Amino acid sequence: MLQPNPNFWRDKTVVVSGATGFLGGWLIEHLLKKEAKVVAIVRGHKPESQFFMRSIDERVAVESADISDVARVKEIFERYPVDVFFHTAYGADVNRVLAEPMECFRSTAWSTWQILDYIRLHQPHCISVISSTDKVYGRQPLPYREEMALQPLHPYEVAKASQDLTAQSYGKVFGSRVAVTRCGNYFGGYDFNFTRLIPGVVRSVMQGEAPSLRSNGRFTRDFLYIEDAADVQMLVAERLAGNKELHGEAFNFSYGEQLEVIDLVRQICGLLGSKLDPVVRDDVTTEIPHMHLSSDKAKRMLQWEPSYGFQQGLERTVDWYRNYFLTLQES
Repeated sequence: MLQPNPNFWRDKTVVVSGATGFLGGWLIEHLLKKEAKVVAIVRGHKPESQFFMRSIDERVAVESADISDVARVKEIFERYPVDVFFHTAYGADVNRVLAEPMECFRSTAWSTWQILDYIRLHQPHCISVISSTDKVYGRQPLPYREEMALQPLHPYEVAKASQDLTAQSYGKVFGSRVAVTRCGNYFGGYDFNFTRLIPGVVRSVMQGEAPSLRSNGRFTRDFLYIEDAADVQMLVAERLAGNKELHGEAFNFSYGEQLEVIDLVRQICGLLGSKLDPVVRDDVTTEIPHMHLSSDKAKRMLQWEPSYGFQQGLERTVDWYRNYFLTLQES
């Protein structure tokens, strides 16, 4: 395995959009451990986020901005000698996207196009890693591979696919130092979007309620523990620094395990010592039933190997939420 440079991040100026988001918070924590100088783009004060709960805001340069406000973002880039840009803004809250699809498009596709063009013209040395999603593949034969054409349908999928293709274009046409990550479903501590499966199930069980499933329970999903997810963003940036062949490339990252939702729920209940049976609502209409990524390309071209894996990540996640909810009950 190609060994990373342990000093790569030391004193590098790194801009992270979506700093108060789930991935953004963990990514910044990992960057700070590597002694990077982080500039966090924050849209608003979000007290229930890792960024504020762990006082990350006191350890980084905080810039208030809407990532789709291109003039404001350009001001930020002009103020700092940016070495690396991570675009992690806008999460996959299905209900939020359906309520405000244009906001999703502005924060993902539009912002990416504008920022990458600014970088192309004014800071071409800057490395960019754009966080896409496995949802861009749509409904296709499994497993999803990077050479497949993207077939999005849901507004979130369409916005992310547009962002994804923009990054590929700038890398392959203009030679920009940019690449795309497409990850399985993130899970881990500090995810307060309880519409997501794992945090929602843990909360229900901790409250003594049976978990409620939107699907029939037989949907399958591919996952990536959030600390592995933070690591892969940094790995892609490190590899981009020394390999022009990676410009404009997209990479899948997941554990490659096809887990039925109902089986995952039962695993979580088991870890929490609960005998509650899930309630199957089966009323979902817009979600893709089966998803499974191949990470062969990342393993081959980036020499990627996860540090945690699914089972260890799940145990760590359930422990984190157990402690979190117990602390809330005691307060």
